[in-house]
This record gives sequence, structure tokens and C-alpha cells, in this order.
Amino acid sequence: MICFLWMPSICMRTKIRINNIKPKTILLIIISIWLILILLYIFSLPTPLFNDPFATVVINKNDDLIGVKIANDGQWRFPETSKVSDKFKKCILCFEDKRFYSHFGVDPLSILRATKQNIKRKKIVSGGSTITMQTIRLSRKNKARTFTEKIIEITLATRLELKYTKSEILSLYASHAPFGGNIVGIEAAAWRYFGRDANQLSWAENAMLAVLPNAPSMIHTAKNRDLLKIKRDKLLNDLFNLGHINKTELELAIEEPIPSHPQAYPMHAYHLTEMSAKKHKGNNSFVKTTIDIELQKRTNDIVNRYTNIYHKNEINNIACLVIDVKTGNVITYIGNANINSDIPEKAVDMVMAQRSTGSILKPFLYAAMLSSGELLPKTLLKDIPTKIGSFSPENFNKEFDGAVPANETLARSLNIPFIYLLKEYGIMRFQYILKSLGLNTINKSSEHYGLSLILGGAESSLWDICSAYASMARSLNNFSNNNSRYNINDYHKPNYLLKDNSFKEQNIKETSFLSAASIWFTFEAMTSLNRPGQERMWQKFSSKQKVAWKTGTSFGFKDAWSVAVTPDYVVGVWVGNATGEGRAGITGLSVAAPVLFEILNIMSNYDNWFYMPYDDMTQVQICRQSGHIASANCTKYDTAWIPKRGINSATCPYHKLIHLDQSGNYRVNSNCYPIDQMTTQSWFILPPIMETYYKSRNPWYKPLPPFLDGCDDYSNKNENIMELIYPNQLSRVLIPIELTGDTLPAIFKVAHRNENSKIYWYINTKYIGCTQDFHEMAIKIPAGDYNLNLMDDKGNKISKRFVVVE
Repeated sequence: MICFLWMPSICMRTKIRINNIKPKTILLIIISIWLILILLYIFSLPTPLFNDPFATVVINKNDDLIGVKIANDGQWRFPETSKVSDKFKKCILCFEDKRFYSHFGVDPLSILRATKQNIKRKKIVSGGSTITMQTIRLSRKNKARTFTEKIIEITLATRLELKYTKSEILSLYASHAPFGGNIVGIEAAAWRYFGRDANQLSWAENAMLAVLPNAPSMIHTAKNRDLLKIKRDKLLNDLFNLGHINKTELELAIEEPIPSHPQAYPMHAYHLTEMSAKKHKGNNSFVKTTIDIELQKRTNDIVNRYTNIYHKNEINNIACLVIDVKTGNVITYIGNANINSDIPEKAVDMVMAQRSTGSILKPFLYAAMLSSGELLPKTLLKDIPTKIGSFSPENFNKEFDGAVPANETLARSLNIPFIYLLKEYGIMRFQYILKSLGLNTINKSSEHYGLSLILGGAESSLWDICSAYASMARSLNNFSNNNSRYNINDYHKPNYLLKDNSFKEQNIKETSFLSAASIWFTFEAMTSLNRPGQERMWQKFSSKQKVAWKTGTSFGFKDAWSVAVTPDYVVGVWVGNATGEGRAGITGLSVAAPVLFEILNIMSNYDNWFYMPYDDMTQVQICRQSGHIASANCTKYDTAWIPKRGINSATCPYHKLIHLDQSGNYRVNSNCYPIDQMTTQSWFILPPIMETYYKSRNPWYKPLPPFLDGCDDYSNKNENIMELIYPNQLSRVLIPIELTGDTLPAIFKVAHRNENSKIYWYINTKYIGCTQDFHEMAIKIPAGDYNLNLMDDKGNKISKRFVVVE
């Protein structure tokens, strides 16, 4: 009728057209329109509902907060919570939506009430929104309150109710509601205002948080605190009236004060949190780690205290890593000093940084040579002045012992014996061992590293080094559990993410690149308290239980390392400057070991020790003096356990039979002395250079007796009487130059088995001079090729060719 009154001609034409359409077509059009509307309704809800960035929240298995990194949009928005605590649920529903569980997303009574209030006030003072509608509004970024927006919210709220359960809707709201400032979500608010998990909050605390989303921009704990308390207390009284809390709980809750200021989020592992943020970017979930919160806190206290002490000597950075051997889980991770301090380069994660290894790799070489049978635990190793090409290694104390048992060499971390061990074992073979241990960054050619590889010529990280020691300990622990076989998968990187370790694939083999016995003997050597010089300070670092430990210092005093191993834990400490600046006090023993042992002493459950892997050992007679398998000439020997493969090692090369006269004071032979008057003895004889230094450290050592007069002419001329310490055969001698430009003499040194002998020195055929007792000669010669000819007073000769370079 209205159509005909307004526009009769148009309506007439429309009616004629409609009359021309068949009823079936009209029905089809109506159905299509409804289908389109239904489809629009079904797909009206965005997926996901919220597309906001989340903060990286690092926790442990007990949900303790380890650290938080703010979301990319500058909001403290924790990952969505899957379950809201019962207290907060009752608080928020009492305050915002009492009929939450009875409506379908829209509460007509609330809308009617809001309409009356708005008409009465002649402005919008209430929207009558349910929790479901507020969740939709939050997802739409709180768009302006218009009639159209309200219709959209109502529509989407009903759709949300169809897709999600009431519990899920409540969780979405609690996770995205604003709680003042840039704090978003109940979890972020609980930690920010009260310093603990939302599940641990009291009635008063939950009530305060329940009223905050209602007006987060106007109500803040640092402003209008009285208004906030009034609103909170009103809610608490409502909860009492509804029977959710009793009178006593109400009174106690009202007495609780409003927090004065928001708290800073805990940051117990800054660098681990940063690493987690990079590796788990965009994850809507908490990063659950293996960190032991109490040990992390106590270790942080130790590290920060030592950082403050060392900072006075311009040593600024300390890193620490503690690994559980059985699982490989990281239980303490400190990448650097207190992030809130003014320590330089504190943001650099020194657990992962590549640094010069110093001598921290020596136990790996020791274990490798024990495993291959090329070394026994007490084999004597030479410790003498050494020059290999242009490489002149020195021990830390710049002294020489001549010969040192292998296990003592490791305990004392002597450089020169390990140079000879690496030369014998081979750099490429050793690199294979390091790669198998997971030190994959030591990947350049053997020519690049040279023999300095064992003294810090390569770089690795505290992460990889501790991982290698933990893998060795794990392999040794599991050897007996695997029926004296090896699980190759025991060698793996540490893990800081909490995951199910109940089942791990096993890869059982009969052999391994490091045998169980070699690892056990290595750890035993590392427990030795026989430390040289300054390292006798071990007593001030003594731990409560038996522990294997090793220190390391890089060239230039730039890196100090200390690593401890027990059957349960591996603890690693690095100290230095992240800038690479060296300081005189940066040594493994002086700055890293004190931190290490203080950490060990706060730990528990490491009172046991590794079981001896007898199935991978054999008992043999070992020469008491040389540490080799006893030969027929060895007079004193001990029955000892050695790695099985060590049975094929060489017998003692130092005990030899000599013939003496009846007095026992002179050597003789059959050409100068009656055979029936000779006595034959086994004598411990070291090469001249080794003997020179060894006898000064070992007063019991007896040099060879001299020959009886008339017998030396028939002596074995191949016997090693003299030995040149420096220069070596075909070596290059660098002549030092003073500031004035004048050249200084080159120093030549010789060892002689008879310290009272005279040695006559010749360069080519020119006589230079004679020495007795101390066989050193300073010779000033120009650049060129020369022969050094030496002859003692018995006619023994040696000749060495060398090149002088200015």
C-alpha cells in the first residue's frame, strides 16, 4: 500500500515482474539468501580470534618464573592461559557477568538495564556487555562504542559461544584483558602486582585484579589507590553476600593493602630468556625449561658477588653453566653478570660465545690416547725445553721436570708433555675426537691449528665444553647399565627445554671412540690434588666431595676456564672480558676455580663417584719408575689396572742391564774386565736431556756410573751421551736485536750424561770455547748456515746443522 501511495508506477512494474517469477524460484532465492547469511555468520569469527604478539615467558617444571621478554608491541602480554583459577573466576563473574553460565553470549537483562541507564544519563555509561561480548571487543581492539559496533559484538558473541566452551571464553578474556599500563592478561598482572603465579593469589588480590579491566586507564595502583580499594572491597562484600567467602575471609581480605607500585618481573636467567625469545619467536605458549630456580638464584648471587670483586681489577664478565649428567638438562644458565648492573658487555651471552680454550681440551687428548692404548696412566712423558719449527711452547711455571707421569701431567696441566702427545697422536685424529664430543666449531684444517691446538689455539664455547664433559660422564655411568657396552646416543648436546626423557632411543655398540676405562682414568687424574706452584692453592677450593676438575687459561690471559665433573653434575665457569681484553690476573686457577668450588659447595647429591669399569680393564705389572708395562729388566713393579687396549703398549724402555766392576762404582765390559768378576744390574736410564732436569726434581735418581779407566774406549759409541737441547736439527735460530740495532748472542745448550765432563765447542771448524758442569754457550754470529760440532773429554761427538736468521 505504501509503495502504491509513494510511487505507484514503479510498484506496478515491480509487482508485474514478481508475478512473472515462479514460486519455486522465489523460494530458491530466499533459501540462497539465508544460506549466505548463515555462512557469513559461521565464518564471521576470525581465526585466530587474537593475533597479538606475546611476551616470551620462561618458566621451569614447577612454573617458577625464570625470565620474561616483553612482546614486540611493547606489551607485557603473557601467553594465553588454559585455565582460570576458581577464585578469579568467581571474582570476575561477580563483578562483570553474574549470569555468564546461563546466557548465550548476550544478556538481555543487562542490555535492558544499560539502556535505561544510558537514557537516564543521556549518554553511554554502560554497555551491558557480557564477558563474551567484552572478549569480542578486546579482539576488535576496543573500537568506538557505536550502535553498529554493538550489533557486531552481539553477533560475534553468539558465534563465539557456539565455537568455544564457557571455560575457554573465560580463559580468552582473562588472557587479553588490560590490567593497567602495558600489562595484559591475568598471568602478567599477577606477577607484576604480586610477584607470583595467578593460581597462588589470595581473595583480596584476585578481587583487585577483577576490577582493574573495568577501567584500566583510570585506575592504577600508583594512582587513586583509595578508589581502587573501595571498588575491591565492594566486590569482596558481594562475594561474601553470595556465599563465596566467609566472614573471617572477608575481614582478612579487606585488611590486605593495595600494592603501592608494580614489581619488576623476575629475571633470573636473562641470556637464556633472550635465547628462548629468538628460538621460540611467536609461540603462544610458555617456554618450559629445566632450570632449577633455587640453584639458579644462589649461583646468580655467587657470580654477581665475584663480578663485583673482579670488576675492581677490570675483569668484568663471568658465565656459568650447570648440567645434569643423566638427562643432559641444563639446571643453571648464567650467560653473564647481573644484567641490572653497570658491568660492561653484560648483554653478551658468554655461555655461547666462542673463546680460546686454553688447556681445557687436554683431558680429551689424554682419554683418547688411553683409549687407543698408546698411553698408560702413569707412563713417563718428557718435559724438556722444546722448539718445533718456530713454535717454542712453555709450561705455565716456565720450568721443566725432565719426565713426568702422564696422570700427573694432566693434573698439573703441563704444556710441553701434551705437545709431544698431540704430535704423536696426530692433530687430525684428535680433531675427530673433538668432533665426536660435539666441539664442532673446531673445524679448520690441522695445518691451521698446528700443535698449539692443545694449548688454546682453537676456540669453543662453555656450552660445548661442558656438553663434552657431561657426555663422557654419561657414557661412563651407563657403561655398566648397558652390559658393558656403549650407547652412542649418550653423546649429545645439553637441553634446556623441559621434555619427556622417559624414553630415549638407544644405539648400543660394542666399542666407542672413548672407552669407559679411558674416561674413568681421565677423571681420576683430574681429581689429583698434586698441583704445581700456585696450584697448590687447591686447598682453599676444596669441595665437600670427590670431584674431577680442570682449569684453563688462554694466551694473553684473556680467558679463564674451570670445569668440574661428578657422576651427577658438570659445572663450568668462564671468567674474562667479553671484549677480549686480557688482564694479568685472568687465570683459570685464580679467578675461575674459586667461583666453581663455591658453586659446588652449595650443591647436593654428588657424594658418589664413578664405578670402575672393570670389564674394560685388565691387570698387568707396571714398572714403578717408568709407568710402562714392566719389562724383564724392571726390578720394582706394581700390579695395576689399565685400559684393555693398553696391554699392547710398549714395555719399559728405560730399564737396561749394565755391567759393573766388583766395587759397583764403574761400568765395565768383557774387553776390559774379567767376565767372572763382573756384576750385572738393571739400571733406570733416561735420555740425557730428560735426565738433566729429572734428577734435579727426583733426588733418588742415580745417573749411570762412569766407565772404569781403560774401558771407555770399548764403550758403545751409539750410546746417547750428549744431547743438544737447542737448537734442534735443521732449526732456524733467530738472533735478537737490541733497540740500538746491535745483535745479541744466540744461546746454545747441551745436556751431558756425566755432569762433570768437559765439552769443547766448534762452529764449523772454528773453536769457540769449553764448558764444564753447566753446558751453555752464548755465541754471536752473523746470519748464515752453520754446523755446531761438540766433543767431550772422552771423545764422544755430536754435530748439528742450523740456520741463523736476523
